Amino acid sequence: MSTAATKFLFASVLLAWGAGSACRREGPPPVVDTGMASCITGDTVALAAADLDRLRASPFVNGMGGATRELLAQYSKASKLLVGWNTHDLLIVLRGSFAAPPAGARRVGPGLAVSGAPERILFAVAQHQSGHTGALDLIEYGSAIGGSSTLWLAVRGGRMLPLSGNVANLNHLLEDSDFAGAALDLGENATLRFGARGKTEESAQTLEERLRGFLTLAGEAEIHRPELARLFGTAQIERSGRAVSATLSAPPDLLAKLLSDLAR
Repeated sequence: MSTAATKFLFASVLLAWGAGSACRREGPPPVVDTGMASCITGDTVALAAADLDRLRASPFVNGMGGATRELLAQYSKASKLLVGWNTHDLLIVLRGSFAAPPAGARRVGPGLAVSGAPERILFAVAQHQSGHTGALDLIEYGSAIGGSSTLWLAVRGGRMLPLSGNVANLNHLLEDSDFAGAALDLGENATLRFGARGKTEESAQTLEERLRGFLTLAGEAEIHRPELARLFGTAQIERSGRAVSATLSAPPDLLAKLLSDLAR
């Protein structure tokens, strides 16, 4: 399993999860590639997806450092990537034009391969042969949150994610959630979008308060870099019933700088 893949996806997307919004786009959300989704097993608690072609085309990547470039180089023939985490191991699912699977990966179909611990690969192959995904709720939530985004994340509530440093405070947001998710859109401006569904309306209020607290503390920590402090201060947070959402936009290079720092 690639250290670069782990660091890039679960640092980059998890920051988006702490500072973006879950507003659904116009029209129905796109369906996740059914072949890729069918490799995801029922014990998955966090699911992240990336459109690697769009990442390669964005100046955002230039600010993310060597780990991101290493990931894109390792999977140079892959166009889409799906990562599932079951609290112990990662499973990477790849879709691309490769005639042979990338090093360390196993081919499960035309242009489709999986990578991870041997046991995880065996379970993924068995799930794929069943013809359907084992984590339909995560796939549906990720599709709703992510839309056509370059990166998206869907997480089951009540589970601790493998975070460290200040970013570990994001785990407090999961304590009161059924699901949480995020998306990162890359264009002329980069937009981080976050959403969570509280277990009750009261827990949604707690989510909102904790999210506001996280962003305030994050901004205060960047007092010596005013451009980043202002970035945290521009986040727009809303709550309606059990749903909490927020959004933040900035030039891609500025968001890349922020993500790169927090990924350390």
